[in-house]
Amino acid sequence: MKVILLLIIVLFSSLAISGCTNDEGEGDLDILIPEDEQEQLSTSSKKKISD
Repeated sequence: MKVILLLIIVLFSSLAISGCTNDEGEGDLDILIPEDEQEQLSTSSKKKISD
């Protein structure tokens, strides 16, 4: 009985872990370097001033 319960717990745990991973677009990481971030901030502040 304990073995069956343990197997059920392991099964549900593995399903939960595999369901929470995001396998879509693993290579689509958008890495921001400080220069890009600074450029984005200056562009957005210019848009706010012109509006």
